[in-house]
Amino acid sequence: MLHAETYLLEAKWEGAKTPAKDLRNFQGKLEEKAAWARGLFVSYSGFTDEGLDAFGRGKRVICMDGLDLYEMLDRELPLDVALDRKVRRAAETGRPFERISDLFPR
Repeated sequence: MLHAETYLLEAKWEGAKTPAKDLRNFQGKLEEKAAWARGLFVSYSGFTDEGLDAFGRGKRVICMDGLDLYEMLDRELPLDVALDRKVRRAAETGRPFERISDLFPR
């Protein structure tokens, strides 16, 4: 639970970038839960551009990659601050993934 929001987490620590089918599977799991639950999908290697496009917009899933995790640690950003910014951008654009480096320019 983060800021009174319930997040379900899925993490992939694989060499290949995550395709749309993995995001869709996670979205399906999320849809079986309460309507107020959100999802955080962490993929160490990132996501394919085709996968993010095919996954679509307006879902309850927020995506992070390994570089996001590095940037959070390097900038000493708390997870709740990073997620708040990612959620805000997703609400504005409908896109599930935006880089931490773009959300918090130096």
